[in-house]
Order: sequence, then structure tokens, then C-alpha cells
Amino acid sequence: MLYGVFSDIHSNFQAFEKMLEFFKQNNIENFICCGDIVGYGPQPAKCLDAVMRLKNLSIVSGNHDAVVCGKIDAKWFNPAALMAIKIVNEEISGAMLGFLANTPAFVENEEFSLVHGSPRKHFMEYIITEEQFANNLKFWKGSVCFIGHSHLPMCFKYSGGEVLKESIEHGNKIIMDKSSRYIFNSGSVGQPRDGNPLASCGIFDSQNKSFQIFRLKYDIERTQKLMKEKNMPQPLIDRLRFGL
Repeated sequence: MLYGVFSDIHSNFQAFEKMLEFFKQNNIENFICCGDIVGYGPQPAKCLDAVMRLKNLSIVSGNHDAVVCGKIDAKWFNPAALMAIKIVNEEISGAMLGFLANTPAFVENEEFSLVHGSPRKHFMEYIITEEQFANNLKFWKGSVCFIGHSHLPMCFKYSGGEVLKESIEHGNKIIMDKSSRYIFNSGSVGQPRDGNPLASCGIFDSQNKSFQIFRLKYDIERTQKLMKEKNMPQPLIDRLRFGL
């Protein structure tokens, strides 16, 4: 079965729309979302509406999603992130708020595990280093776990007591072996932070055991214009152009 894997949309509908078009062109009908639909960007309601319309969706809540519906405190957020959350609260409907409130923090099934930050600390811990990956191995089952949060497309592999890490570029396909365990991060749809401004997503083939990253062009200028119209902080606007 093929799954479209995505995370960290962050209210960037221009990027999310392009990703959905890409998945449709590739006959993707099952979806994995690692959270943070909202925050940072200018169109939280449109992004939430599009996510809520997806069928065959496995989804977890991100830290920005959790702050909006009161699951976690916003005290760790910087002023720019807090301003974006204020826009979310002003624009989303009660049904959308209910959707976020009912989204789980962790999902585990026969094919994969799914969390935003880490299996150990669902909302707040980043998995960026080999040590962080190794410390999380006992907190999830199975061979594959999908995460978000860092906005960095990467793969972690545990095999024969050895931990390996690699960044994943556009088109790279990771072929999994049966004896290893993997954590994959598909990167960010709406706010990449790896120096590449293109929207990032992945395709997981659960039958043939592979994961592949794709980078997609979208109308960055349109997103920036909408952000300016809402008087969003300039650093949030500028970073989209540089993928930071």
C-alpha cells in the first residue's frame, strides 16, 4: 500500500495544495500526517479544511496544534509563533478546533508508528542526532516510525546494534531491510528548514518497504503576500524564501 507522508504544513496552503496535487497525480489514496497543521503561516482554516477532507488518514497532533486546543501550554513559544497562534484562534471554526482536540498524540498499528516529536516525548523532543534516536528505540514497536517537528527530511536506522543517520534529498529512495528499525522524517510542507525552500513530503510503500522524499515548487510569493496582509512578523515571511 502506498502512503503519502507529510508533516508541518504550518498554515501554508499554497505549499499544501501543491503536495495534494502531487499525491493525486501519483495515485496516493492513503495518508500519514505527523502534525502541526497550523502555526506560522497565513491560512490555518484552509489547511485544516483540506486535512479534514482526506480519507484514509492516519494523523497525530503537533505542538502547535496542541497549543491551539489547550493540550499543552504556550510558554515555550517565541513571540512570532504566539502571534501566528492568535491568528489560528481567530480564524478556525469550532469543528476545526474539535478536530484538533480529538487528534491523538501517538498512533501505532501493524504497519507503522506515528508521532510528531518523538515516541518518548510526543510534542517537545526533537530527533536530530543518533543519540536521540537510540534513546527512543524502546518507546515504540515495529520496524517503522514516522516523525516531524524538526522540519528536516532524514532517516535513522538501527541495525545490528549500530545506529545510522542520513539526510534525504529529492528523489532519494530508502529500501528497508527486514532486520532493521527506521525512523523517517518527511521534512516540512510549509516551512522547510534544511536550506531548501521547496515543500517536502514523502511516499511510503508498505508492501515493498521503501520510503522516498520529494521536493515540490509552490508559489512562495503568494504565501508571503498573504502573511504581509495579516501583518505577520517579517522573519516568518523572509525565512520561506531561504528554507530556514
